[in-house]
Amino acid sequence: MDKPQLLAKANPPTWLKILVISLMGLGIFFRFAHLGQKTYCCDESWTSVAISGNTVAELKQEVSHHQGTIPITTFDKYQHINSDRGVADTVNYLITSDPQHPPLYYVMVRLWAQVFGDSPIGVRSLSALISLLIFPSIYWLCLELFDSPVVGWVAMALIAVSPLQFFFAQEARQYSLWMVEILVSSAALLRAIRQENKGNSAVYTLTLALGLYTHLFTVLVMIAHGIYVVIQQQFRFTKTLFNYLLVTIAAFLMLLPWLIVLITHLSTALELTSEFAIRRIDNPFELIAIFLIRVTRTFFDLNLTLDTLVFNSLAVEGSLFSSITTLIFSLFVIIFLIWFLVKVPPNNTSLLIFLLGGFPSLLLVIYDLIFGGTRSLKVRYQLPLYLSIEIIVAYVLAFYIFPEQTWRQKIAQFIIVGLLIVGLVSDVKFFQSENWWTQSDGQFIKETSQVINQSERPLLVINNSPVNLGGILTLSHYLPKVRLLPIADSELLPIPQEYSQIFFMQNNSSLFHQLKQDKSYHLKVIKVLNLPPGGLWQFEKVDKL
Repeated sequence: MDKPQLLAKANPPTWLKILVISLMGLGIFFRFAHLGQKTYCCDESWTSVAISGNTVAELKQEVSHHQGTIPITTFDKYQHINSDRGVADTVNYLITSDPQHPPLYYVMVRLWAQVFGDSPIGVRSLSALISLLIFPSIYWLCLELFDSPVVGWVAMALIAVSPLQFFFAQEARQYSLWMVEILVSSAALLRAIRQENKGNSAVYTLTLALGLYTHLFTVLVMIAHGIYVVIQQQFRFTKTLFNYLLVTIAAFLMLLPWLIVLITHLSTALELTSEFAIRRIDNPFELIAIFLIRVTRTFFDLNLTLDTLVFNSLAVEGSLFSSITTLIFSLFVIIFLIWFLVKVPPNNTSLLIFLLGGFPSLLLVIYDLIFGGTRSLKVRYQLPLYLSIEIIVAYVLAFYIFPEQTWRQKIAQFIIVGLLIVGLVSDVKFFQSENWWTQSDGQFIKETSQVINQSERPLLVINNSPVNLGGILTLSHYLPKVRLLPIADSELLPIPQEYSQIFFMQNNSSLFHQLKQDKSYHLKVIKVLNLPPGGLWQFEKVDKL
C-alpha cells in the first residue's frame, strides 16, 4: 500500500480542478437561490429581534399591556431595524435576553442588515456569503494536515455538494461563521506549531477569540487542540506547549467581558437551554443509532425525518428502510476508517482532525448517556465532527485515487462519484423544499399559517412565554391580517362576538379549558406536538338553531 508521502507529491489533475470548480459554481448557486423560500423559523425570528435592538422584556411588556385584541402587525417592530437603536442595543438584547450567544455574528448581521435590508432574504444572505469562506478554509487546513493539494481539492468537492452546508448557509444564525472559524483556527494552530513566531501565534489567538465570540462550544475545539499539542509534544512541557498555553489564556482574557455577562445572567442562559435536558431518549442504543444516522447527512439527506419538534425516538428519523440503510452506511464508514488507519498510520498532524471531530462529539454523547438529554443529536453542536469526517473521507479517497492504476483506485473513483451524485440529489431536494427537518418548527409554522389564513374571522390567543412569542414572531411573516388576544395562563377573558374561530397554540390556559367546557364552541384538534403544551387547537362557534 502506498505511503502517505506519495500523496503529497501528487499534483491535482486538470479534470479534478475543472470538476471541483464546476461543483463550487453549483454550490454557490444553491446557497443563494431561493433564500426567502424556506420558512423563517423561530430561531431566525429571534435573530431579527436582536438586530431590531429590542429585548424580550420589552416584547413581553408589549403583550401584557394590551387590553383586548391587537393586530399581529404590532410585532413588526421586533422583526425590523429600529433607526433609534444601534449596535449597542443589539448587544444589550444578547446580554439581557440571550447571554449564551456571544455577540460577534449578531453585530455583523445588524451592520449587514443596515445595508442590505432586514428581510429574511437580506438577513440570510450574510450566512450564504460567509459560507463561501469554507472553501479556502478547508483547503488551507488540508494543506496543513497532509501537505497535499489533492486532498484539499477533494474536500472542497465534498463541501460543495454537502446538503448540511446548504442548510446552514441559508439560516440566519451564526453556524456558517462558526464552521469557518473551526477550520481556520485548526489550520492556524498547525501553522503556529510548524513555524513558531509571534505573527503565527497572534493569528491563532485571534481565530480562537473570534470563535469564542461566535459560539461558546469553541471551548471544546480549544480542548481538542490542547490534547493534540500535548500528544504532539510527547507529554513534555516544551516551548511549543508553553506558547499554546499563553495563546489560550490570551484568547480567554479577550473573552472575559462576555464571560462576566454569562456568569451574571447564568440563570437566563440555563432557562433557555434547559429544553435539551427535558428532551431525552431512554434507550441508549437508540440515541447512538440516531447519532450515527445523522453523521451520514453531511453527504446525503432527502429530508425524510418526520415532522416533530422533539427527536426522542428512532421512528422520527424516517422510514425503517432509510434508517437501516443510513445506519449500515455510517457503520461501514467508521469500520473502514479504522481499518485504513491501522494499515496506513496517519502522520503527526493528522491526529488533530480526529481529535477535533472526536472529542467534542464523544463528550456530548457521553454526557447525554449519563445525565440524559439530546444535546448530541443537535446537528449544529456536531459541526466539528461533520467537518472532520468530510476531511478524513477526502483524505482516504485521494489516497486511493492517486497516483497508481489499481482496482482500489477504481473503487475510490466509484465512491467519490457516488457521493457527489447523492449530494447533488440532496441539493436539488433542498432547493425544492420549503422546510427542512433541521428546522423542526418550520413545518408546524407553515401548517398553522395555512389553517389560520383559510379562516374567515380568526382570532389567535397568545401568552408571553418565550416559546409562544417565538412562534408569533415567525407567524407575523405569514399572517399579516390575523388579530391576537393576549392573555395570562390563569386569566379568563370574554371572547369578542365577531370572531367565530378561536385558535390556541398552547392548551394549558384557563381560557382554553373554559372554552372546552362551553357548549357553544366546537373543539377541533389540528395538531398536537410532542413538546407539551404546544400544538394547534381550533374552537369554532356553533350556530344556534
